Amino acid sequence: MNMSSFSELYSHPDKFLEDHLINTSKIIRSYFNEKKVAIIDKETFLKTATIISLCHDFGKATNYFQKYLFTENEKERNKLKTMEETHHSLLSAVVAFYLVKNEINAQDRKGILFPFIAFLIVKNHHGDLKNVFNEVILDDKELEVLKKQLNSIDDEKLQVLNGKLRNAGLNENLTKSAINDYIDSINSELRKIKRELRRLKEEQDVSIYLLLNFLFSLLVDADKTEVVVGIDNIKRPEIKFEEQLVKEYKASFPDKESKINLLREEAYKEVLEKDIDIKQKIMSINLPTGLGKTLTTIAFAMKLWDKLYKETGVKYRIIYSLPFLSIIEQNSNVLEDLLRYNGIQPDTEIILKHHHLSDIRYTKNNTEFEDEQAKILIEGWNSEIIITTFVQFFHTLVSEKNKTLRKFHRLANSIIILDEVQSIPFKYWLLTKELLKAVANELNSYIIFVTATQPLIFREEEIYPLVAKTKYFTQMDRVEIIPKLSRDITLEELSEMFDLNDGKSYLFILNTIKSAQQFYNILRAKIPNDEIIYMSTHVVPMERMERIEKIKEGKMRFAVTTQLVEAGVDIDFDVVVRDIAPLDSINQSAGRCNRNWRGKGEVYVVSLIDEKGQKYSKYVYDKILLGITREILSKYDTIKEQELLKIIEKYYQEVSERMSSNEGRELLDAIYTLRYDSEDGNMCISKFELIEDDYYKVDAFIELNDEAKELWHKYVELKDIKNLFERRNIFNRFKADFYKYVISIPATVENMPPDIWGFKYVNYDSLNDYYDKETGFITKGVTSIW
Repeated sequence: MNMSSFSELYSHPDKFLEDHLINTSKIIRSYFNEKKVAIIDKETFLKTATIISLCHDFGKATNYFQKYLFTENEKERNKLKTMEETHHSLLSAVVAFYLVKNEINAQDRKGILFPFIAFLIVKNHHGDLKNVFNEVILDDKELEVLKKQLNSIDDEKLQVLNGKLRNAGLNENLTKSAINDYIDSINSELRKIKRELRRLKEEQDVSIYLLLNFLFSLLVDADKTEVVVGIDNIKRPEIKFEEQLVKEYKASFPDKESKINLLREEAYKEVLEKDIDIKQKIMSINLPTGLGKTLTTIAFAMKLWDKLYKETGVKYRIIYSLPFLSIIEQNSNVLEDLLRYNGIQPDTEIILKHHHLSDIRYTKNNTEFEDEQAKILIEGWNSEIIITTFVQFFHTLVSEKNKTLRKFHRLANSIIILDEVQSIPFKYWLLTKELLKAVANELNSYIIFVTATQPLIFREEEIYPLVAKTKYFTQMDRVEIIPKLSRDITLEELSEMFDLNDGKSYLFILNTIKSAQQFYNILRAKIPNDEIIYMSTHVVPMERMERIEKIKEGKMRFAVTTQLVEAGVDIDFDVVVRDIAPLDSINQSAGRCNRNWRGKGEVYVVSLIDEKGQKYSKYVYDKILLGITREILSKYDTIKEQELLKIIEKYYQEVSERMSSNEGRELLDAIYTLRYDSEDGNMCISKFELIEDDYYKVDAFIELNDEAKELWHKYVELKDIKNLFERRNIFNRFKADFYKYVISIPATVENMPPDIWGFKYVNYDSLNDYYDKETGFITKGVTSIW
């Protein structure tokens, strides 16, 4: 008999199987111990988590897997890798099913489905979740493979492994005879489960979906963290948040008394003086643009954090989610400054920015982690404050993907701030409402909607207002909205509407890149070139940020842009001219006009047409939203800012009555029935897209200057690195800088740059053929949509 203190079975080339399983179990327990949730009681969780963590790689004990792990010949190793007998997840899942079934005897729907939930989690922990109705039967081939795998396990090594797992909390011996019985009866058990699954749609309950995702997330995160980061690096920092941090930071600002500052301070005090009722889980801060919502929201979130910590002992995370990258940078800079001012070093373990262009750099106590560790820690949201995009947030909430669901458990016990919430498409309002209600109640989190235009996602009585919004909206008198929609006009006619020598500053917001480029060229011929600036997504991000700074500094009297400046970008003009758009977008555009209340600003709404007489708006926006907007605006010659609140509320009422939410309802049905993917074309969770890409685009790298040349050279050098992980890690080090020179262009342009290593590449010497230094990429042969 093997008297070794180790099983001599391995999960990874340098790690004993029992060590990996036991450490994964410890990490899951530590994750759960920092949480208090309603979706699962502590005893049931500990039993389930112990089983799924200690069994998730049990199938690696087979001789097939051990041979694969230590085969050095690459060709032979690849052959072994593709053999079904080498795969370990299904055998592990069958074991988990029975152990959970034997441990948990609850007879409610959740209890009956618990063994199956454990089965799904373990079976798919290296991949994505699938339609559960395709998981409720094993074919003869799968059963045969399971038997072969079981028989290949070394008896002595299994005995040692069993002893280790029993000591770690497993209540049953994993003997070959027991597991053989599990395999023989698994299909009979799964058929019973299938009957239960058919009832899910009738019940319309998202809690099973949340529970499955929550447990799946915990296992996937703990598994990856154990392998790459290690159990010693998961301790959370000793930090406490409180309102005082913001108070002291605000006190450092110069005290400028003005109408707008007085209102900002009044709103701040009203929010912060409100008694916090921790039973109120869904709240709103609905204030006009320019009233300092960011700092007010952060201060309230920290006050709420402090109260929750004192009353529950739980250290909540703050998740701050916004629709656009430009606002993420803006808001994260504010938060980092605030922390530094209070003597807190904003290491990544304290504050983390996460979006598709994030730096893969993670610091803790001024120590920087290695690339692969940093990637795991960042993508797992290992931080106290997470600033992220709507895309990251909602694709964590609604997903089948292993990579995105890994951080799902971080949604539990979080204070979730959704800023500029009007950006959520109407078709997903119902979906958003049902899921956020469940996250608040089942995962014990708090939701704060922040906006100047509160959409009717929740009825007024379902959401707790932190400010009396009417008081602020009715005091505002910074701008007038002047609809000029009696007839459609051309770009040339637009350029003649205003006296461009009146000394005022003008912002023109157009609906398509092509119309913005054309109008910029028309306008540039009429005014000094050093007074006008252009922005669209066809200008590289590095230059866009520089141009926004020039506008902020007051160096530009005229700006021609697309919608990218609408929400959250802190720029200010005397006059804003907006090609017609849905009313909430017009309101956001108005927020770029006279923000600081100097005199009276003017916002003109016009209807622009191209050379064929087609409205540019129809290329971009839903015709029902445009129709509602036209109907409302047609009743007014001038709209005062005080009237905006009731007009926006009327708009959203019309939208909710006339727009279809079928897609959101179908997605909810998919969530109720755990239909993660679909082979028959039916709606499923994997089809969820927060932002639709109707028109195919490709990424182009623009070699604009010496920095871009150097970045491209570094990128091309990556092809000499054979190891995929090493190549990716090196790219991640300069990815954020690299993407400052990347734009998305239509896939249909006639002047397509050459394709080099995954990007369309415009080199410095051919810039003039592809890129105008003022208006960006030169699109040839495309429709007005661009």
